[in-house]
Amino acid sequence: MQILSIERAGLADSTHDGKEIVSSKRLAFTLYIALTIMLFLGLFGGYFVLRGNNEIWPPTGTPELTFMNMLPECLTILASVIALIIAMKYLKRADFEKFRTYVLASAISCILFVFAMGMEIWRLLAGGVSMSSVFGGMYFIIMTTFLAHLVGGIYALFRFARKARQFPASQGITLGFANTLNWHYLMLVLWGCIVFLVYG
Repeated sequence: MQILSIERAGLADSTHDGKEIVSSKRLAFTLYIALTIMLFLGLFGGYFVLRGNNEIWPPTGTPELTFMNMLPECLTILASVIALIIAMKYLKRADFEKFRTYVLASAISCILFVFAMGMEIWRLLAGGVSMSSVFGGMYFIIMTTFLAHLVGGIYALFRFARKARQFPASQGITLGFANTLNWHYLMLVLWGCIVFLVYG
């Protein structure tokens, strides 16, 4: 008995439009998101294991680690995501000038986040935390990995701000920006996990 499997209506006849079944950009982005989540789950798992194997965590003498230390970082990354949500609304309305303004505002918020995080790392280094310790090693690996991913997001935002001057020739730009917005959603969630894990 022959079984015919059709993934999408129109594939089996001559009227098929020839377009790809799954957007290659969306598929690549989905895979990248999955790999990023797996990477941070591995880092969080390592942090949990090392913390469980040490009776005193963080080590005695480590500078205070409280949520208030992370308040500037939390506010700036939240502001960046809010600015991107507003930018998406203006993109859908084809108001490209305001779209560009909010994209730049989000990028600036992310840069402020990086600056605030640099100040926090400097505070810990000055307080005696080093890469040679178990706690310091895991802390700096997690933080620098997160910052590296966020810097990639900042680069993407500046690219969209530059492209905003080329509108209304914006074919396909909505999907790309939607992916960027989803990426920053992920960064916000991961940052919340980091703050809860390390500073909670």
